[in-house]
Amino acid sequence: MNNILVPLDNLSKISLNAARYAVEFAKRSNSMPIFLFLSKNDFTKSDSVVKNISQTEGRRKEIKDKIDLLVNQSAEKGIEIEQHECSGEYIEKVCEFVRNLNITVIVIALPDKNDPRYKKIEKNISLLVQMTSCRILTVKKK
Repeated sequence: MNNILVPLDNLSKISLNAARYAVEFAKRSNSMPIFLFLSKNDFTKSDSVVKNISQTEGRRKEIKDKIDLLVNQSAEKGIEIEQHECSGEYIEKVCEFVRNLNITVIVIALPDKNDPRYKKIEKNISLLVQMTSCRILTVKKK
């Protein structure tokens, strides 16, 4: 059985699409999706950013709730999904999980090119191609 890793460091609609894609891919390929919820250790923010953070947290909770629903619905259909939470640097943690859980496929949410996160995610994908032997699938906005 193949293991499919879905790193979820930025809970957004695109992340939800990546999770859904991984479940469908797992169904067709006799694989197990593994959702990795990543957070960074640096939460020192100024007061001017606090309002935006609370709005962002509301959206993140909404997406997390939808992912939880996806996990529950998948379990009812016989698709087991592992979930892990950790904090740290994205590349370091993803590579660690790839090694420890024998990951063969990584599914990554890729935003539009005009999104400010695009270049960083593209760089992360490039590093993962170099540092792992996994097949990397990208999921874009519908």
